[in-house]
Amino acid sequence: MDRRDSEAAGLIAAGRRLGARGLISAGEGNLSVRLDADRLLVTPTGLRKDELEPDDLVVVWLDHPDREATSPNGHGPTSDLAIHLAVHAARDDIGAVAHAHLPASMSLTLAGEVPDPAALPETAFHLPRLPFLPFGEMGSQELADRIAGALSEPPASPASAVLLERHGAVAVGRDPAHAVDRLELVEVLCRAWRDALLIRAARASLGIVEPPSPGSHSEGR
Repeated sequence: MDRRDSEAAGLIAAGRRLGARGLISAGEGNLSVRLDADRLLVTPTGLRKDELEPDDLVVVWLDHPDREATSPNGHGPTSDLAIHLAVHAARDDIGAVAHAHLPASMSLTLAGEVPDPAALPETAFHLPRLPFLPFGEMGSQELADRIAGALSEPPASPASAVLLERHGAVAVGRDPAHAVDRLELVEVLCRAWRDALLIRAARASLGIVEPPSPGSHSEGR
């Protein structure tokens, strides 16, 4: 198996995992993996990322973004290609980029809520920094540059994921599976944050000031 075949298998597996976890629907989401210093292998536009075949994937050139690129099946690269080009150019230490329209993250940011990764031990450890970016036009160079900046700016060690207003999240990793791991952690954080808000709202509507202790039982049972 050559390098392209190996990386293609990783991209396809990552796309199927995103679909199996309910983190993408229809043609949403996109992934890329670095083939070498000059080239990326990226998912195509318009196709379900959980139903891809190797010949659907597209090779693009980092230093020649305007060079026409199509897959063996004739598909063009993701409409979010600018994000992948910008992030890989800014982070030569990473091997893959993953973007998905994570449902809980979109609902939270639509409501104006931004979760704190310090709230959960897993995200506090694995994603101590989770920058939040206001909405930007999908596919635009402006949004791509802001994402790349958020994932590479000092002073601390670079962030591994960024939360996008109403547009899910982007994560980086050593390979597609690692990047998807980080997207899953972002979505777990957002689900927990959303559920906590709902529980607090329910308590308030019922006039419950203090939550019941874990070992308490109702009297009269």
